[in-house]
Amino acid sequence: MTQVTIIGLGLIGSSMGMAIRSARKNVKVVGFDHNSNVQNRAKKTGAVDEAEWRLDKAVQDADLVVLAVPVLEIPTLLDNMVQWLKPGTAVTDTATTKSRVMEWAAEKIPAEIGFVGGHPLAGGGMAGQDSAHPDMFAGVSYPLMPASRAPEQCVKTVVEFVELLGATPRFVDVSEHDSYIAAVSNGPVLMSSALVLTAAKSPAWGEISKFASAEFGDLSRLAGMDPETTHGICKTNPDMMLHWLDAYMAELADLREALASVNGSDDEEGPLKPLLTRAYEQRLRWTAGVSPETEMPGEETGTMTESLGQMFLGGGVMGRIRGRRGHKEDDKNGQNFQK
Repeated sequence: MTQVTIIGLGLIGSSMGMAIRSARKNVKVVGFDHNSNVQNRAKKTGAVDEAEWRLDKAVQDADLVVLAVPVLEIPTLLDNMVQWLKPGTAVTDTATTKSRVMEWAAEKIPAEIGFVGGHPLAGGGMAGQDSAHPDMFAGVSYPLMPASRAPEQCVKTVVEFVELLGATPRFVDVSEHDSYIAAVSNGPVLMSSALVLTAAKSPAWGEISKFASAEFGDLSRLAGMDPETTHGICKTNPDMMLHWLDAYMAELADLREALASVNGSDDEEGPLKPLLTRAYEQRLRWTAGVSPETEMPGEETGTMTESLGQMFLGGGVMGRIRGRRGHKEDDKNGQNFQK
């Protein structure tokens, strides 16, 4: 691989160019973007070796073409560039959704060109070319989905590219990818949007907004994504998005029912606390890198929460927590004895 052409020089495209140029000096990075200001800045910041103003010239000598553009721009881009690609060129993309992209590639890319769908799991919480940096992909997972007729050498080229970025390539099924991403990436964007829309619809929003702090900021951050990007994601993955939205709504219904039962209940714990505890424990597992299938120690050696907490927070912290619990239990027992 001697030339990589990156089409789209925003956050992801510019970061890719920086990473390649940092990792290997003998690979020429050519950049193309419809926005001349973005293209000029990519050249000034060292994201590309060359900025090409014509699409045909940008791609004609490339061993690999990377489509780092919004998903709905991909079909038109493929139509405009495939005639200029040399046989054996590998093409990949960075779109969040994949089923429609793979369909477009099958329709528009000839057999002598190899398409490999790609999705770098990086860039969350950042936006814009100014946030680009060469270490963005270091250590992250990078799902890859080769087209059924992609030549082996083209697949190897894309794998080499991903490894140059410092990422870990992972081959996954297209449908599984779109379902998983809808669950943990795209779906939360709509949940965040729902939160903001709900709060903003209140007649008292002007006053409520003065009380909004870190919690609201954290949960509403995803609603700040570019609406065009979010719309493209939803439009190209509606079935999976609907599936997970239905699942979220079912969980919210369970939480609502449990919350309603708290009012006037004599049950010290009730159904709400176990739901909240389960969510807490599952998040601990995720942040600690513990597989959901891994069995944790039972009550003989402490609760699951304590076991996970000790793994994630350390024995000293969990010991202090247990100490506080013990004092509370002693106080409760003392009160019962006095009665």
